[in-house]
Amino acid sequence: MRRRDLLLSSTLALVAAGSTAQPWSGLKRVVIGAENDWYPYSGEREGRAQGMTVDIVTAAYAAVGIEVQLDLLPYARCMAQTRTGALVACFNTTRTALIDGDYLWPAKPMFNERFLIYARTDEAQPAAPLRVKDLEGQKVAVTRGYEYGSEFDANPRVLRVVTSHDENNFELLLRGRARYTLAPDANTRLLLQRRPEMAGRFKVVGALSYFGIYTTFSRTHPDSRQALAAFDEGMKLIQANGTFRAIQERWKQPR
Repeated sequence: MRRRDLLLSSTLALVAAGSTAQPWSGLKRVVIGAENDWYPYSGEREGRAQGMTVDIVTAAYAAVGIEVQLDLLPYARCMAQTRTGALVACFNTTRTALIDGDYLWPAKPMFNERFLIYARTDEAQPAAPLRVKDLEGQKVAVTRGYEYGSEFDANPRVLRVVTSHDENNFELLLRGRARYTLAPDANTRLLLQRRPEMAGRFKVVGALSYFGIYTTFSRTHPDSRQALAAFDEGMKLIQANGTFRAIQERWKQPR
C-alpha cells in the first residue's frame, strides 16, 4: 500500500472511531450529592447512602461504565452545592418554575411521586379531599429546602411553618402549631414504624398532584454536561433491560 493510501486509511479509521465516541468518554467517576433524610428514597443507613433512588442512580451510571461516589448531606445543602458547582448533581428534586433555570435537567424524571396532605385524626374530615387551594390561610408544616410541586411552591397564601425534617412536621401537628403537613406515603409509613407512639394519630385528608422526581445537575461544574448525558443514556439502558423495574419492585417490599 502506498504511503498516501496508508495515511488516508488511518485517517478514516480515526474518524470512524471518533464517530462512535460518547459525549461522556473519558468520564470515569462522578461525585453526586445524596439526600440523607428521605428514606426509603434516599437516606443514611448504617453509615452509607441507601434507598431506591440511590440504587437507580448507581445502576444508571454502572450501565455506562461510570463509578459513582455519593456524598450524604442535607437536601438544602446538597442543592446549594450543586447550584454553585461544588457537586455535579443532587437528588431527589422536584422540577418547579422557581428553580428550573438554576440547574440542568435530565430528559425524564426517574419516577413520579406526590405528597399526601396529613392532619391529626381528631381534625374534622373535609367533605372532599383537600387540594393546594384549600391550604390557603392554613398553617402547613414543610421541610426546609424541599420542593412540593409548582402549584404549592408558587402559592404565597399558604402559611408555611418550616422545619428541618419531616418527623418534626408531624410533631408540630401533634402540638397544634400547624394544621397540616405534606409527605409521601412511603416516608410516613416508615416514620410510624420507627415512632409507633405516633401510629393512629394522623390521617390523609388530601393530596398534591403527581410530579417528577429528578437527579438535578449543576450548570457550572465542568463535568456536569458529560455526567448528564451519561445519566440519560444509563437510564434508557436500565429501563430497557429490566434493572429499573427490579429496583422499584425490591423497594416496594416492607423494610
